[in-house]
Amino acid sequence: MTAVQPVNRIERRKLKFRQKITEAAIRLFEENGVADTSVASIIKEADIAHKTFFNHFPTKDHLLRHVASAYSERAYQSFADEISRIKDPKKRIAFCLNSIANELKGVKDHYKELLNLYLISGVAESDLQQEQRAQFTRLISQIIADAKEQNQLKYDFPVDMLSDIIIGLCISTLLAWTLEEGYPIVAKMRNQVTFINTTIFA
Repeated sequence: MTAVQPVNRIERRKLKFRQKITEAAIRLFEENGVADTSVASIIKEADIAHKTFFNHFPTKDHLLRHVASAYSERAYQSFADEISRIKDPKKRIAFCLNSIANELKGVKDHYKELLNLYLISGVAESDLQQEQRAQFTRLISQIIADAKEQNQLKYDFPVDMLSDIIIGLCISTLLAWTLEEGYPIVAKMRNQVTFINTTIFA
């Protein structure tokens, strides 16, 4: 038992500093923007040693990836568990896409560039984008597969084709949101949901 406790203390300490760095970075991103926030300013804001920052994040890019990934995971988790309880495919698609839009509607402008770069269309971290897209694709494909099994599709197209259409519409909406100031993402996503539900499902 005594051998486990020191490890737990070390892990808790690591998590504490990682969270401290992340929170300091987010505060500065909101004040100054991502591009104008330096590693030195994050270190000062977090009140940590220079070495501590680089023990957790080798570069600013690693920190940005962490912030984008953490935000995406929170958005995904906000509906992934609940959606399994919904049986109607139309309601599942509506819940899924509208939850994403509702999660993003309050995002500060500084984060739009960050999310676009790391999660939507940028090439800064293709592995992260592929991981997030694969996760989302599995979810949408399962909804379509379940609907097909229950004869709830309007046309007998392949599951992967219908999934690609839905994902493409969602991503195009997210991309427009990152590029256009004041973009009404909630209303636009609802329109996409209406289109999907009237053209794909019976």
